[in-house]
Amino acid sequence: MKRFFNVTLIVSFSLAAITQALAYNEGETSPADQEKDIKAALEMLSTADRALADSQRFCVTMPHERLGAMGTPKKITLNGKPVFLCCEGCEKKAKAHPQATLQAVESMKKANAALAKLSKDDRAIAEQQMSCPVTKGRLGSMGTPPKLTIQGKSVFLCCKGCERKALADPKATLAKVEKLMHVEDEHE
Repeated sequence: MKRFFNVTLIVSFSLAAITQALAYNEGETSPADQEKDIKAALEMLSTADRALADSQRFCVTMPHERLGAMGTPKKITLNGKPVFLCCEGCEKKAKAHPQATLQAVESMKKANAALAKLSKDDRAIAEQQMSCPVTKGRLGSMGTPPKLTIQGKSVFLCCKGCERKALADPKATLAKVEKLMHVEDEHE
């Protein structure tokens, strides 16, 4: 009887893990669950490394991929400085041009600090949008991004200077934002 119970428990656990993995792969995981998974993956890092990964927030070679979304981030050292990657598969690309990689990490840290000044909901939208629909520059690279509401939709810009162009053709701006929101889908 005990043996039957153990086998049943293992099969039940395996089916639950498979179901969860399939749901995640099919995009059925809620944003809240994704955040929990990311948090759990980042908690596998030391306190110091977690702080560094939090300041970088995204993979330097796949800038739409949150650190922790693919498990515990991979840490490498370039010119004596730590760099976090979403996975081992990004290591070769990051090491190919170490100085450019380090510059990209510093730019990400600056942008992420600016985005951190937004509300939690606005930050989530800005991070998904990632770039300005006018200049295509990374949101946060010029300070806290201004928010517009165009036809009921939130739109973030790199700076106030882009407002006039964004509002001049609202349909085109919204189309660009829609495309920006789905850039990560093209990388998968």
